[in-house]
Amino acid sequence: MNALVQQARTYLGAPYRHRGRKRTGIDCAGLPWCCYADLGVQLPDLRLYGREPHQDGMMNAVRAALGEPVWQGAKGSCSRETLQLGDVVVLVFVQEPHHMAIVGDDELYGLSLIHADGTLGTSRVVEHGMEAKHLAMICAVFRRPV
Repeated sequence: MNALVQQARTYLGAPYRHRGRKRTGIDCAGLPWCCYADLGVQLPDLRLYGREPHQDGMMNAVRAALGEPVWQGAKGSCSRETLQLGDVVVLVFVQEPHHMAIVGDDELYGLSLIHADGTLGTSRVVEHGMEAKHLAMICAVFRRPV
């Protein structure tokens, strides 16, 4: 099992909080940063962003923390074969990079997404199978081993 995935799963159920970096409230960008920190890896963090993080340097902050993406492309062009356990992915909801998740594993779908979701009405860290619609939203894949 991948250490980053194991650590991310310890946050399942944690409440969503915009710009949160604690188990008592965490957002999608905070989840990978906190997991890496829990595993002893300190990364630079961008915390001063609004509800549209792509306008506030999200991709530059991810690159500064995790290096260049191992894959980057247009929405809808990422394949399952590109992904590995523990990858940090950036997703596009409509047009711009907007959300982050950690790739896990799932018995039914093969892959899963672990992320702090404030949009599904659950407002917490969740894990669910990676369906085709989720795969189609990925625009960048970052891989920084722990």
